[in-house]
Amino acid sequence: MAGDQYDATDGAEEGRPQLRMWDEAGQEAPIGNLDDGERRWKILVIAEPVADDLVRGWLSFRFDDEKHDTAPVILEESVAHVIERAVALPEPTLRQLFRSARR
Repeated sequence: MAGDQYDATDGAEEGRPQLRMWDEAGQEAPIGNLDDGERRWKILVIAEPVADDLVRGWLSFRFDDEKHDTAPVILEESVAHVIERAVALPEPTLRQLFRSARR
C-alpha cells in the first residue's frame, strides 16, 4: 500500500520521526454504548495512523444522524492498541468525554 500514502521524508533529517499523510480515513470500531438518560449513544473509536509507529484515536458518540467527536485522546503504536485502550476506558471517563464533545 505504499502508493496509498504520501511519505513526507524528502529532505528530512535522518533518525527523526516523520509524519505521514494517509489517504484513507481513520478506521472505526464500535466499543459500546452510553445512556445519557434520554438516548442511548453508540460509541465508536476512530484510529488514524499518523506515522509508522504512531496511531491517534478519538471517540465518536452517535445517535441516528447526530454525532459528537472528541479531540484525539489516545496515542498508541498500533490501531489494535488504540482500540484496546478505548475499550478499557471506565464509564466515568466516557461520560466526561461525552460531555466535553457535546460542547
